[in-house]
Amino acid sequence: MMRALGLRLGPAILALVAVLVVLLAFLPWAGWLGYARESETISYRETVTQWLFLGGAIVLLSSVLAWKVGQRIDARWERIAGKVLEIPAWVYVAVVVLVSLAGGIVLTELLFARNPHLVDTMAQLFQARIFRAGSLTAAAPAQYEFFNGQHMVIHEGRWFSQYPPGHPALLALGLLVGFPWLIGPLFSAGTIVLVYLVARRLMGEGPARLAAPLYLISPFALFMGASHMNHVTTGFFLALALYAAVSAEDASSGYGSAALMGLALACAATIRPLESAAWTAVLGSWLLLRRGWGASFVAAAVCLAGMLPLLAYNAVTTGHPLRFGYTLLWGEGHGLGFHTDPWGFPFTPLDGFVNTALDFQRLNIVLLSWPFPSLIFLVAALLLAAGAAGRRKGSVLLSGLFLAAPLAYLFYWHRDDFLGPRFLSASLVPAVLLSVAGIVAVDRALGRWRSALRVAVPAGVLCFFGLTLPTQAGLLAGVSVDMKLHAEREVEASGLQSPLVFVKVGWGSRLVARLMGWGISATSIEETFRLVDGCRIQRALDEADSLDASWSRTEIRMRLEGRLDELRLRGLPIERTLLPDPSVRVDTSRALPADCYREVRRDETGYTFYETLIWRNDPWLRDGVIYARDLGPQKNSQLMSRYPDREYLLYTRTSPGFESKPELLRLPAPVRSPSPRSVEPGDGHR
Repeated sequence: MMRALGLRLGPAILALVAVLVVLLAFLPWAGWLGYARESETISYRETVTQWLFLGGAIVLLSSVLAWKVGQRIDARWERIAGKVLEIPAWVYVAVVVLVSLAGGIVLTELLFARNPHLVDTMAQLFQARIFRAGSLTAAAPAQYEFFNGQHMVIHEGRWFSQYPPGHPALLALGLLVGFPWLIGPLFSAGTIVLVYLVARRLMGEGPARLAAPLYLISPFALFMGASHMNHVTTGFFLALALYAAVSAEDASSGYGSAALMGLALACAATIRPLESAAWTAVLGSWLLLRRGWGASFVAAAVCLAGMLPLLAYNAVTTGHPLRFGYTLLWGEGHGLGFHTDPWGFPFTPLDGFVNTALDFQRLNIVLLSWPFPSLIFLVAALLLAAGAAGRRKGSVLLSGLFLAAPLAYLFYWHRDDFLGPRFLSASLVPAVLLSVAGIVAVDRALGRWRSALRVAVPAGVLCFFGLTLPTQAGLLAGVSVDMKLHAEREVEASGLQSPLVFVKVGWGSRLVARLMGWGISATSIEETFRLVDGCRIQRALDEADSLDASWSRTEIRMRLEGRLDELRLRGLPIERTLLPDPSVRVDTSRALPADCYREVRRDETGYTFYETLIWRNDPWLRDGVIYARDLGPQKNSQLMSRYPDREYLLYTRTSPGFESKPELLRLPAPVRSPSPRSVEPGDGHR
């Protein structure tokens, strides 16, 4: 009865999803509601202009060719398609996979210099180093301000990243063989195999041979696969769960496919739990409708068993199986729901809607980056499948999976657009599969005019390779220059054995690091740095450092927290981007005092970023090269006293701006004298 009801509702569901996608992806809601940045508005306007003129010209030319020489085009198309289908399936897939792997390796070098480019992956690589050493956490350093970084948690004298353990564990395997940057290309190539297998089960061999290369040339998948991001490994396990689910429909598979589905969803949950939960709801409903309670029970049991390592990891690191590192670091505001977010902003249903609309708008551009809207074939698939019972079943499943993650993230306070709308990366596989279904369905529906489509699609691919891909790759290769640096190579070339390397950073990094060093909460730091000018933060920290030994660390921290609360409430006029470090705010109602001006002058001589080197440290800070944040001669000397037998280097730019390359400079050993505020090795931050 439930299956019959689903079949009757199928057309309405597909039509509703199609309308929803059009409303979200094609209309500039963020601009209309005043949420879009000027750059986003201009970029979308330029994209629509390209769709209208270049895309319109291609459609017009394709239509003329279809009218004049349509039969010849169709004959040529059929001959090429026939030859492609003559290639053994395993050979065809192997070639696509090898091209994907080679392309990923090339792009990870050309675009990212084999380095992580987001603080998320830097924290996860740090965790991977802990795992590689055979531990779950590492002893937290006493002088934490020299070594801390965003998304790093200190709890009960241990430090670790805020992220679930799945992706760091896979990166640890890459570290073991010396190629952590290879994990992304490998799992991206593996996803292509699964895309082919799912497409073959749902649509047949011909569409499957279109789906594999279409996923390969999606710039969203292409660039993300060349990165260190955990979206890639999550996408692989979600695609594996999808393949297992459609395989489980065949009763001859027994319960093996159902068990594989549960295990794959559990693996995805150890990486990105929210996407896994959203897909579990859809795939679980699908399995229940197609195979009944027995297979569903097997899948659920295996999934729960597969999640035990995640729950155990949480229990060891955060103290509770269901508490994640995110919550421990940022508080309850990090969770789902409409409330004040961890950065101190109210998160409302309107914010959730705008974030979702912006993500769909971006996906409509970067899914394929042809001179047409990327989701146009997806919409066509949904509308045409609504009237074709034979194609409806798979389309309903894929449409549910396509919307699963966006609906979950509707209640999440943050969005990000790194290499694409990355919170929609879980929707990438169903989006490509639905696009293939749409191309096939439109080809059938056009009749004698199908030759126009058979010209327009290759023309769109040629435009991507000739225009869009070089432009996008060039932009990626030219940004985040400091993320591409390899200080470890320069240290190795220096011939020094295990030096202590101070990395000169900007004023903002120094302030945030010192606040972290005193144990100020991540939420309080975020709000303080956004609402208070840098000079007042500097003076509050200097005052805390100056208190004599009669004060305990807890007393000093409480006094500092009170001072920061007071400063946030004052609401002084501040402005950013005025200083060499544009992240630091300036009080525009007064001149910059002399002691703060010295900090500005220090930045004017050049600085770089420390976060890119955090993960290269031994987590216990004992062996190998140690990279520390440069906090000035007086504080640096305290750290040097911890490592008296090492050489000391400074990694810094010697001229303003980010055009010059940082250099390694020798630092003299400090005069050995006790400091009244030095911290003993055992006095770690608690």
